[in-house]
Amino acid sequence: MSRITVGDAELDVLTVGEGPTLVFMHGEDGLQWSRPIVDALSSSFRVLAPTAPPWDESKRPEHIETTRDLALVYAEFLESIEGPVVIVGCSFGGWLAAELAVLRPVNLVGLILVAPTGVKLSDREHRDFVDIWSANFEDIPGILYSSAGAAPDISDLPDEEYLSLSRAEEAAARYCWKPYMYDPILVRLLRRIGVPTLMVHGDQDHFITFSDYYERYAALIGESGAQVRVIMGAGHRVEEESPQELAAVATEFAGLVLGVSLSVSATTWER
Repeated sequence: MSRITVGDAELDVLTVGEGPTLVFMHGEDGLQWSRPIVDALSSSFRVLAPTAPPWDESKRPEHIETTRDLALVYAEFLESIEGPVVIVGCSFGGWLAAELAVLRPVNLVGLILVAPTGVKLSDREHRDFVDIWSANFEDIPGILYSSAGAAPDISDLPDEEYLSLSRAEEAAARYCWKPYMYDPILVRLLRRIGVPTLMVHGDQDHFITFSDYYERYAALIGESGAQVRVIMGAGHRVEEESPQELAAVATEFAGLVLGVSLSVSATTWER
């Protein structure tokens, strides 16, 4: 992990693997549970996985208050990367990736949104996502995962990892609390995304409140919509529950976008 300066912000960036460049954008928990998917992707790519402020321990500049503000930081980060870039963004990271893509970075060539938040498709009286901040604590694993048993066991985490999760919860609340899990403007800007885009979600996603959310989201992207792939048996946290399957889908799509032949090493992961 190295810390880089991007404008007046700092990003901690995990770099693993060799090959074409892929930027991995984490979800609400930061990189806490994302190492399996990052390592799976690194068998075919040079993966850059930045930790957004304040998920890491760096100070958040006062002017970074919204996801769009954060996307501008990531746009400058992409400018520092030589050659074409494919982005994989999960949940909040998918929202951030979509915000970034509408800015049309010149070296962005492909976008993979994994169970992204960020867009409201229902009416004003209904939420598109279950409110995890008002839900009973014991119900949250079953909301974010295919089942409560699929969630990571946090009962015996080291103090440092508990602190990391606490920072992540505070950071997620800052960007996602109000309005809840969306930017009211982004839905009108998705048409600006000009690169091939793949929407991936699990068929056991209990976080969304209606079943075709991701399909409707995908239809708004670019001129002709995004492709959609469903990973069977996975909940909202696809990257945690099915890292190998997600890596295979992402690698296949990125290979087509980049015009190269790529494959994922078969590996069994444990959290």
